Amino acid sequence: MAVSIIEALEIIDKKINSNITSETVNIEDSLGSIVAKDIIAKVDLPKFDNSAMDGYAINSKNLGETIKIQNGTIFAGAKELPNLLEDHAIRIMTGAPIPEGANIVIPIENIEFIDEYIKIPFNVKTGANIRLKGEELKSRSVCIKKGDEINSYTVTLLASQGIESIEVFKKPLITVLSSGDELKHYTEKNISDFEIYNSNTPMLKTRVRSLNCETMSINSTIDDINSLKEAIVNSLNSDMIITTGGASVGDKDLTKKAFLELGMKYLFEKIDIKPGKPTSLGQIGNTYILILPGNPMAAMINFEIFGKFVISKLKNSAKPYHFVLKAQISDEYAIKSGKFSVILGYFNGKKFTPFPNQSPNYLSVLKDANSFIITKPEIGLLGKNKNINIVMIDKMSEKFDIEKLFIT
Repeated sequence: MAVSIIEALEIIDKKINSNITSETVNIEDSLGSIVAKDIIAKVDLPKFDNSAMDGYAINSKNLGETIKIQNGTIFAGAKELPNLLEDHAIRIMTGAPIPEGANIVIPIENIEFIDEYIKIPFNVKTGANIRLKGEELKSRSVCIKKGDEINSYTVTLLASQGIESIEVFKKPLITVLSSGDELKHYTEKNISDFEIYNSNTPMLKTRVRSLNCETMSINSTIDDINSLKEAIVNSLNSDMIITTGGASVGDKDLTKKAFLELGMKYLFEKIDIKPGKPTSLGQIGNTYILILPGNPMAAMINFEIFGKFVISKLKNSAKPYHFVLKAQISDEYAIKSGKFSVILGYFNGKKFTPFPNQSPNYLSVLKDANSFIITKPEIGLLGKNKNINIVMIDKMSEKFDIEKLFIT
């Protein structure tokens, strides 16, 4: 019996356990990785009190006065630091350390020069234009949490701490398996009128790589159970096998049978969803099996809802859940009621525009999709400018707001 979308997501959240171990990598090789343990700051940010502006360092007791300019300029990276003389101002550059005795930096453009003297404005707060030691980050505090994903700007923070390498979880290994006599590799030049190029395997391989996973693929196998079983056995070292096609009830839809004969136990079999009801999730040993429909749009949608969730759990990400935004629908949109329906579209920052054709075998629109909506069975029409919840494809959340996935 098919499970609901909510039941399928709850099963993934509760039942998917990662056995992936950690490794140590150089920070410049860590992009996209998930941090395996809290990273502790080694130094304060800033490391010392420093100037936020090019200007003059003064003491607040001299506000509103005319004072003498002290000889010299303090530059960023200064090896020696003079003390500020009483009733003097000293020139200082952005990023330079604050001298003893100074507690304000006056920007150059706010100063009136009178020979070797300057006139200081009076309405300036103590501490103005000074970045205090540790105001951004204290040493020995957690600067990056376990489960965080490393991006280029995380690397900036790591480098600022003098951290050369970090412990991250290894990339999950995902194998993509497609079945079907009619499927041919896209490099083949001579195919018959009734054969098609296998687009699902390269689609899923590249999508999985974009989620920072290692990938393997098994060449499209013929619709023969022994060939399928051999391909599956050769993939059981993977953390997950994703298969498309051969999941329905036709005479040659042997994929599920092959997995079951190899000992697969279902976590759920079929989902009450349109498109993609045949979508199922199982397990053989420590390898999870995601069975997707063969139609490209249906495969894509169900991967984004269920497959990406499984991968996020395998990666030990602190943000494994779907990211939901409030938006408006651009135009009136009719839906065939009676089922939970997923509608692909494009979100421009304010309004969501559904694609006009949602046929599960369509693939030309997939390149433009950045979001989707899920409607409950009772929904038959969405009025223009209706407030809706949309699910973003390339963003994840740390919160599991499952009810917000649906439009009611």
